[in-house]
Amino acid sequence: MSRQLSIFFLILFWGGAALVQAADSHNWDGLKGRLVADGFNREYVDTVFSASSLEYSSSLMARKMRVLLKRRFEPPAKKVAREKEFDERYVGPIMLAGGYSYLREHYELLQNIDKRYGVAPSVLVALLLVETKLGFTLGDVPAFNNLANMAASSDPMIFFDELGYEKLEEKDMVWLKKRTKKKADWAYKELSALLTFSSQNSIVPTEIPGSPYGAFGICQFMPSTAVHYAVDGDGDGRIDLFGRDDALFSMANFLKRHGWNNSLSKEKKLKIIYRYNHSMVYARTIYEVSRQLEKISSTFGPD
Repeated sequence: MSRQLSIFFLILFWGGAALVQAADSHNWDGLKGRLVADGFNREYVDTVFSASSLEYSSSLMARKMRVLLKRRFEPPAKKVAREKEFDERYVGPIMLAGGYSYLREHYELLQNIDKRYGVAPSVLVALLLVETKLGFTLGDVPAFNNLANMAASSDPMIFFDELGYEKLEEKDMVWLKKRTKKKADWAYKELSALLTFSSQNSIVPTEIPGSPYGAFGICQFMPSTAVHYAVDGDGDGRIDLFGRDDALFSMANFLKRHGWNNSLSKEKKLKIIYRYNHSMVYARTIYEVSRQLEKISSTFGPD
């Protein structure tokens, strides 16, 4: 479907809905203008931002900067202590039982994906288990809202009172301003990608539930990741990352295109998993869950 037809479809879809302009719409003017300047259809942008669910708040950016400031001031020893081997919550009997049950239930599909992409079933199930507890935790707030709010909060003085610091040294204020601007620019890039992905797949962007920082679907792809790596796994002509087949195929495609194959060393596998979520604790957790699922499968079988 062409971008123009997708835009027409979305505008037509919204035409019958009772959408009202948000009371604080002035906060979005700069963001909307930037999107239009970057090539998005003005009517499409205005329609998206007229959603009644969209309300400006700087609290999400404040929360992110508060965490980063706390880490900035942490003693080095505490930072090292925080970097545990892997997250033990996901290798307990209940989580592993759920993962193994999912692997058995969808083993034929997972085998087909393995044959096509060279990504073992246990790896995909491990990712799905850690990301969304096999699709059961998807976020409550639209990903669009979270990304728009972060993109519109590039000045830390908007939310400085929420950070918990009466004042900061000049060097820390310089850092905070640069870091906030960088995170806002990142959010804008992801917001643009979300609009692109939505229009390409005839999705209403303001109705996509996501994580606090904009990841969505049972695979928790960031929008830019979805644009580059999501695939139509079930062959219905569109990509739905809340659907099992599309999500699993897309996860495998992501790993494959970053160099994955099942015979790689642990070190190389960890580097590729790190690309999915930039945390070595995360990467080691995925690896360990996958290893445990393989052990269970070798004992009890997949069938």
